[in-house]
Amino acid sequence: MKTRPLKEKVVVITDSTHGFGYAIAEAMLEAEATVAITGRSKEAITHALNSLQPKGRVSGFILDVRQEEQVYKLVEDVLKEFGHIDIWVNNAGYSNAAGPMMDMDPQDALDMFLSNDLGIFYCTQAITHYMSTRRQGLLVNIYGNGSFLRPASPTGLYGATKAWVTSFTRSLAKELKGSGVQILGFSPGMLLTDMLTSPNVVGERGRDMLKNFDFVLRLLGQPPKYAADKLVQTIAHDEKDFMEVRLFKPWTPLLGLTRIGWENLTKTGQTPEFELNYRPAYKSRYASNRKHE
Repeated sequence: MKTRPLKEKVVVITDSTHGFGYAIAEAMLEAEATVAITGRSKEAITHALNSLQPKGRVSGFILDVRQEEQVYKLVEDVLKEFGHIDIWVNNAGYSNAAGPMMDMDPQDALDMFLSNDLGIFYCTQAITHYMSTRRQGLLVNIYGNGSFLRPASPTGLYGATKAWVTSFTRSLAKELKGSGVQILGFSPGMLLTDMLTSPNVVGERGRDMLKNFDFVLRLLGQPPKYAADKLVQTIAHDEKDFMEVRLFKPWTPLLGLTRIGWENLTKTGQTPEFELNYRPAYKSRYASNRKHE
């Protein structure tokens, strides 16, 4: 098995001041990589840098992936500071609400598409232009619920954006084959981040859909560090032109049930902290109040 030394490799991670992105930054620093973290606010970046800088060489940059100009400026700024970019992780993305798709505000769908899809498109155009010129580099796209075309309720709109990411990544890998740019689609599974432990839920039907979600989190949830370490190991030990990795396996629920059974027996387990933030179902002002016959 080939090994890709990560020492002194320059890694850019979008949306990495918190959650899974922050965990990836930590894991990369532990592997002695040089890391560029990004966030939308200076305060978030400063807070993250205060805890990351003792671990290795890391700098922070303002980035809203929805803004094409900011994406290209980030590439230029990282190159000015570090001289090159070896690995780019498109981590930015989120689910802003859970519930039936027909109860969702269309603005929620637009917001998720802009961040989860258009943001990846901007970043990918910018970094592959640079990497293709050098004929080397690795692009990582983070998959999610919906990436493998199964129903993603109660986060159906988020799942649709992640299905887009998978299709985009697979097509990109075909188009870039032989360019020297490697592509990795990485699905981390269910992670215990704010997106899942403090979700926005829409409508009464949505609240009902999530009534047992605390148990699901206990069954399937993993700390972000677990998936981040797996990602770094994958990058370090595989150099295929295109690869997809899915941490959620068919036997994952069975292993979770076995673990919960042991924890209940030994009184060592606990349910992750979980809080629903409720808002009413969306009603369009254009919809007729008449009952359809």
